Amino acid sequence: MSMQDRAASGPGGTRMGLLLALGLAGLAVLALVFFTAPQQQALRAAPSGFDGLARWLNSNGLETRIFLGGWAVDGAAVGLAVIPLYDTQLDQGRRAATTNEEMLAQPDEYDLARMSIGAKISLTNSLIVLPKWRQGMRLTGLAHPVLLSDRDAVTATLRALAGPDVGAVRRLEQPFTGFAYTARDGQGWTAQLYIAQVFDGIGCAPILGEAGRMVMGLCPLGGSPDAPKTIVLSDPDLFNNHGLRLGDNAWIARDIIAKEAQDGTIYIDYSIENWFRPARSRVLYERSWADLARFFDPPFRWLWIIAGLAMALALWRGSCRFGPVAPEQTDQDASRAHIIAVQARLLRLTGQDGALLAAYVPARLAAVAHALFGAAHHRRSDDEAVLLRQAARKDPALAERLSALLNAHRGFAAVLPASAAIDFIDAFEAVLEQLSDDA
Repeated sequence: MSMQDRAASGPGGTRMGLLLALGLAGLAVLALVFFTAPQQQALRAAPSGFDGLARWLNSNGLETRIFLGGWAVDGAAVGLAVIPLYDTQLDQGRRAATTNEEMLAQPDEYDLARMSIGAKISLTNSLIVLPKWRQGMRLTGLAHPVLLSDRDAVTATLRALAGPDVGAVRRLEQPFTGFAYTARDGQGWTAQLYIAQVFDGIGCAPILGEAGRMVMGLCPLGGSPDAPKTIVLSDPDLFNNHGLRLGDNAWIARDIIAKEAQDGTIYIDYSIENWFRPARSRVLYERSWADLARFFDPPFRWLWIIAGLAMALALWRGSCRFGPVAPEQTDQDASRAHIIAVQARLLRLTGQDGALLAAYVPARLAAVAHALFGAAHHRRSDDEAVLLRQAARKDPALAERLSALLNAHRGFAAVLPASAAIDFIDAFEAVLEQLSDDA
């Protein structure tokens, strides 16, 4: 086996094959929808379609939807599924027409599978509508006897769904036949059908008609009396666009469907596949404190403990101080401050207040200049000139006082009386404070 073969047979190759299969399936579904959607739309609006029934029921307060498939529907939420059959040869493919005559005589509109129909009627409250007309009835818009479906083929379709003992499908000879119907409120109506298509209805409970000439009945599926039952309508002209306008058909359709749907949503299902799904069982769960306690069991318990310790540490550290951490003082800064303090003490002890002022004044001028003009003046030696210009801009008298004090301190001797030094410092600090405030 080559490396390519081993790669294709490995997990990566299996995954690629699965993705390719899903992609091809998706394209097939899109192609099916693309080619069948226009045909189904024309069929629904044709005389043999059922869009008129949907509009009639909606206008009378019965929620009705046209369903073409494409998404799953909860079967238990469907009040009644009206399933028209346009196929007299279930599980068999149609033969493509080659001439216009063959197209008009085409017995089926599209292919249906007995399995999908059986799945629908086993999951929903269903009403099966048997086929009656060939494709030519839709194409020409004419309900001519020559366009009727083959009666034996319709019988085979009925027996495939309801069992062989249900009887045969027959057509009455007279052009129009009336069938009496009593509504739920006791009112009497008459259904009018053109070339009425009836069935024997053996084992079925009649809804419209009677045994032997039954138009609609409740029949067991598969012929077993214990099997689920569904409604069978042998003549679609009772409900379709062509027949609703005849007699009291529209009122009979509204009464029967409203009774069977029991205030549920009515689906007119044109879909080829089964999109109904079994109802999901819902378990009502009552919440308790045990649901919350699950989040404190291992391994969550250790996470809560770690989070609690981190929170306690943060609170303890926050309670010990307020504001930013004090800047760390280096040994060099501590030594310089110590030297300055010792020097100042020695000058004071020896009475050299003049020398002390000589060091004090430049330091204060530098501090004030730094406060006023920022760090840009930190290394400048012209703090005195800068402050004099600032004072002159603010108040010329203040500049004169500052200049006089600076000139006076230059004439101080090293040994100066304490009272003179204190008087000078008071006047000097007052000028600097005024300069800072005015700025």
